[in-house]
Amino acid sequence: MSKELSEYEIKTLLEKIRSEYQEHGKLNPKVFDQTSFETRYLQVLRLRGNLSKFLSEEIAFLEQLKGKIQNLAAKKEAAKASTLNRIMDESMEKLEKYQKIDFHPVAKLELRYFYGAMVQFADTELPVLLNIFKGTPEYSFLQDSVLVLERIGISRRGMPSLKIQEVTKSLLDANGNPILIEKVSQALLRDGCIALKNVSQSIQDLTAKNRINPDLMVQVSDREYPKAHVVYGGKRFGRSLEMISERCKEIIQDFRMNSLLGMES
Repeated sequence: MSKELSEYEIKTLLEKIRSEYQEHGKLNPKVFDQTSFETRYLQVLRLRGNLSKFLSEEIAFLEQLKGKIQNLAAKKEAAKASTLNRIMDESMEKLEKYQKIDFHPVAKLELRYFYGAMVQFADTELPVLLNIFKGTPEYSFLQDSVLVLERIGISRRGMPSLKIQEVTKSLLDANGNPILIEKVSQALLRDGCIALKNVSQSIQDLTAKNRINPDLMVQVSDREYPKAHVVYGGKRFGRSLEMISERCKEIIQDFRMNSLLGMES
């Protein structure tokens, strides 16, 4: 830039500087403070300072400001990406405590863990629920939900469960369409978690109304239900139902369905 600017050049630079302050000030008014610039400009005029030098320095100052803002924005984006990765890693860690069942190559990883969680629940918690409630009037509160969980978690003759067989067919029918695959996945998660929520809620309601004798002992066959026997054998009804209710909530939370079901903790 030449030492002394023409009137036209000064006017052009002034317009450029003001335009930059207005444009960037919309998003960052404190950083791009046009009022401060106008004050500095008037001061230079009053003191008959070197206007060319002043405008040159202001242009350089503006470029520095823009550079800093761009760096901050880049850092924020990097932090967002880092946070997102951390959240995804934490979510996956929660799922990895469940058994993963690779029932079909198209099935999402989350779905394989969910099927594993449902199989574990069917092996460990369902036999205890049936031992406590089967044959009692109270069983009617849980029956529909238990049937849903049995259809998802119980398999026969080495085949996937009935519900998982249906899901596999739907995944194949989706023909690789990611939207349809996601829809099938979310439907299974939703149905399973609604059933778990209803079981947990029914347990809490029936316990609050003293419809269960909390001091009776759980009786599950070591031979028929080895996993249930290890966890619940010898425990009282009251403590067992607390544990089952907590297990339901834990699965719902781990598979991020709590907000959808109105169960924010």
